[in-house]
Amino acid sequence: MHWLALLAAFVALILARTLRAPRKSKRVTGMIFFTASLLVTVFAIRTASESNWVTRPTDYDRFVVHAAEQVNADPQAPLVVFVGASFSRNALDDQQLTTLLRERGYPHRAINLSLQGASLQERHAHLWQFMTLTKRAPDVVFFEVAEEFDADPAYVFRVAKFSDRAIEQFSPNAVYWSMKGLSQGECEGLKACVQSWVLLKVHAAMNWSNLGLLSTGEAAPKLAPVPAYDPQSEPRETFSLPLNEIVASLASEPQLEAAVGPAWARLFRADQRKGLEEIGVRRIAYYYPPVVPAHERAYVAALCEGELASFECIAPVDRTLLQALSGPVWFDEKHLLADGAAVYTDWLAGQIDAGGALK
Repeated sequence: MHWLALLAAFVALILARTLRAPRKSKRVTGMIFFTASLLVTVFAIRTASESNWVTRPTDYDRFVVHAAEQVNADPQAPLVVFVGASFSRNALDDQQLTTLLRERGYPHRAINLSLQGASLQERHAHLWQFMTLTKRAPDVVFFEVAEEFDADPAYVFRVAKFSDRAIEQFSPNAVYWSMKGLSQGECEGLKACVQSWVLLKVHAAMNWSNLGLLSTGEAAPKLAPVPAYDPQSEPRETFSLPLNEIVASLASEPQLEAAVGPAWARLFRADQRKGLEEIGVRRIAYYYPPVVPAHERAYVAALCEGELASFECIAPVDRTLLQALSGPVWFDEKHLLADGAAVYTDWLAGQIDAGGALK
């Protein structure tokens, strides 16, 4: 049994002894004592788990541990951290990027901190977990921007309902931003909105009550490290888009106009920047790896011209890049194979150098 379970049992016994009524109590009095005992126990478990870095183990936690090991092995290097979802996990080779940046004279170590289906809130939480483990603020943080995540403040319910991963991310701060987005109507129709509201309440209750934490929780530093970058050598079995259609989509040039993201996502990014700048992150930037659908590339390019115009913002709309990817380098229409990732990573290093984000 985990030692936290023993601690919780010990606390519960003390509360049962000290908070019991001297004689048969009324129902209301009993409920008050029960609620008080429950709240104290929940608080004790949460405090003990956080002080010992106990978490519900997920792939993201393992990526963080691996990233922290990379940092500890190269302690003098300034950090440039890329935080995203599967677009980045398949497209951004952080080891190659580190080499390319150093060839250009930058001492930085690149860190890929990305997981498939990771919501904005989940990415934010694990970036802070990374900084807690390393006790360092990155020099520069690049945040992946994508339309599908901006459009859904409860994105995790698409990929991992009732999982440790879903429960873990609904801290009070994450719940606040999910509620803000849902209250603004950022969901696909009434049925989806109602479902997201119900799931949000259930997952928040499970998080705040520490449900399952004692049985599945592990100390984050002791998790097996796993690199976030996930190179693929063969296309997904279900991917059947003809090469000529890939070439045509990458060659299309949609009209670009300056735009801003949904209100909740825009405010989330602003709040995120403020918190990171306060702890010493020197610069915050944005990017998006290449995908086949032209409208998704255009969305990010429009944000780069509008909402994010004051920041380094790298959208995958460069003709040279897209021509280089007009071949069998796609895992599926939104993710690159390893050969495509090598092309993108090389291009990205040049864009970072040209844009001056690390200077």
